[in-house]
Amino acid sequence: MIRAALCGFVFLDILLTDFVDLGRLPVTVIRPTGAMKLLPWSFYDILVTPRGMLILKVLLLISLAAATLGYFTSVSMKCAAVLFLFYQGLLRSFGHFNHDEMPVVYMFFVLAFTPSGDWFSLDRMLRGARARAGDIVYGYPILLMRVLLAWSYFSSALIKLRVTGLAYFNPDNLPTLSILHSLDNLHDTHFRLAFWLPRARPVMTVAIVLVLLWEFLFPLALFSKTARRIILSAGVVFHIGTLLFMNVFFPYHLAAYVVFIDWPRLASQVKGSGLFQSLSGYFEGRFRSRPKSEPGSNFERNHPASAVLAIVPSTGQTRCSNLSSTGKMTASP
Repeated sequence: MIRAALCGFVFLDILLTDFVDLGRLPVTVIRPTGAMKLLPWSFYDILVTPRGMLILKVLLLISLAAATLGYFTSVSMKCAAVLFLFYQGLLRSFGHFNHDEMPVVYMFFVLAFTPSGDWFSLDRMLRGARARAGDIVYGYPILLMRVLLAWSYFSSALIKLRVTGLAYFNPDNLPTLSILHSLDNLHDTHFRLAFWLPRARPVMTVAIVLVLLWEFLFPLALFSKTARRIILSAGVVFHIGTLLFMNVFFPYHLAAYVVFIDWPRLASQVKGSGLFQSLSGYFEGRFRSRPKSEPGSNFERNHPASAVLAIVPSTGQTRCSNLSSTGKMTASP
């Protein structure tokens, strides 16, 4: 289910992204980073065009759709991971670094090399893929993905203190940064709540300390269910707050919270709910296949299934024939 949720979220994000406009940018503005430097410039000349970017988008959507549905999961998940990593590297080659998508990139590779298609997938339905024995086979990938997300928050707090030191707690820091983000045109939203923050200057240092403590304590969500509920709820509030006050949103981090959901327990609760039972009974009664009557015979609903009601043509009398355990028909008057 984690595979389907993450891949489905990325699929929708890629579907709504205009790759053609990205292909209209001049190749000369690209500054390849990391492994992207290994590719020749002739490759970028072909890729960074409206047609080239559209082909990349189609390939991404096909692989993500297959991975979401769990169709040829072993192959489609690996293709989706490699293509998504390449796409993120291409975006950062244009000069803007955003760490929002990186935990999901790492999670894609965890899912690509673990049995993520053994249960909630078309592979299981169509080819009858069997689940592997032992909880550790499915447990350690989930734990690894949780560790990756926790490290993203924990390292963010470390970097803030490493780069700015105690100056990060300056009460003017948060209002200034928020207003700076609200004045540019590089964001999808343009909220103006940041201009109210200078009025709350006395409590800005307290807010910064609380955020840093939350990031430092995020790894506790790995060990305690109570801490998990508090930390993840605070995370939702934090990300909504950064959207409203800074026009900075981290949807991929929020989507990655699905790795902390106990999906088997959630599924059992849903199946046991009254609404699910009602819907299940409705569809079962509506689409259940009913036995068809044979020509020249009548089917009695309330009669045992082993009985066949027949009319003897010669006498017009009705006889009930029972199918014995040996397969012979025994007639009764």
